[in-house]
Amino acid sequence: MQDGLFITGLGAISAAGHNAESVAETYASCATRIRPRQTLGQPTAVAALSRETEQALTDFIQANPRYEDLDRSVKLALYAARQATLESRWQPTGDHFGICLGSSRGATGLLERYHADFLATGARRTASLTSPTTTLGNLSSWVAQDVQSHGPTTEISSTCSTSIYAVGTALAWLRAGMARRFLAGGAEAPLTDFTVAQMQALRIYSRDPTAAFPCRPCATDQGKRNSMVLGEGACLLTLERLESDELAARPTPPLARVNGAGFCVEPITTNTSLSLEGRALSHSMRQALADAGLDTVDLVVTHTPGTALGDQSELNALRDVFGDSLPILTSNKWILGHTLGASGALGIEYALYALRTQRYADYPYPVPFTNHPRPIRVVMVNAVGFGGNAGTVIVSSPSAR
Repeated sequence: MQDGLFITGLGAISAAGHNAESVAETYASCATRIRPRQTLGQPTAVAALSRETEQALTDFIQANPRYEDLDRSVKLALYAARQATLESRWQPTGDHFGICLGSSRGATGLLERYHADFLATGARRTASLTSPTTTLGNLSSWVAQDVQSHGPTTEISSTCSTSIYAVGTALAWLRAGMARRFLAGGAEAPLTDFTVAQMQALRIYSRDPTAAFPCRPCATDQGKRNSMVLGEGACLLTLERLESDELAARPTPPLARVNGAGFCVEPITTNTSLSLEGRALSHSMRQALADAGLDTVDLVVTHTPGTALGDQSELNALRDVFGDSLPILTSNKWILGHTLGASGALGIEYALYALRTQRYADYPYPVPFTNHPRPIRVVMVNAVGFGGNAGTVIVSSPSAR
């Protein structure tokens, strides 16, 4: 096994589950975790934490009562960070490692609550903790406190591609030799009335909450209808630059090798900043392949959010890059919804599941392509969001070059 950049730990919590076992069970079952819930006075499809996963989060917060008043996005990040650092065996005793986390919306639940209280009081006053608990940096700073890191700590937001950009930032630090280890990923808790209303105003949200599959990325029978569904979750990765002797000395192998990454921003031409040609994704995928020294991959975890333009845009970009020899295409959004800034990192979690098990959740409805089974050794993960920000990361089995 050659030296390089590796994923040595992963922590995640979402509608798919709260640990490796529950997530694997979800993907193996090929069952959606999207359910109708009363939002804005009517049934709305959302991908919320299951009762079991919610209890796991509650138990974690109760064991750490100083986290009780933090925003839900921060609580999700803290839960995932604890998992990731434990798996990688990083010790919470002042270790020097970097942290780069992100979110599209940030502490939206707490901010909305504080703002509602502010408007409800005639004196227009707010709580003293309003500002420090609703800043975007609240995610990374609280995670740094929990894992007791003394290294660089930063927060970014690139809308739905945020966690891929966070991983890219970590890779840049590691490649530059400015750090040996980094914790990176994203967290999102967007299941608030106001956030759902924003997506509905764009006319991209699913209008069929009781369907068998409310979110249907790439569905051929979808036509011009949109079926995006919001989900909540967090996923954090521990990334390390390891030399050959360090790899040989590890008691367990890394989870995966990070082969390459690519990023691009395209001009804004639509409300969601996506071109029909998928120019940003074409560039990010080509850059990631070049960075990895590869011509193709075995499987792509697509971003495809279930919107007519978003899905077609990515399919066009994939055909532009791979031609008629498409890799296996798969999505987890019909299972756990669109987790916005956390979606890219949760896509990497799905990629690691596919590498480990040689399985993926095939679409349970008609799609305009055919997946041909093959060994899964190299996986590409895409993400793109408002603002035209596209990001791609390629991962492979730890022993792959």
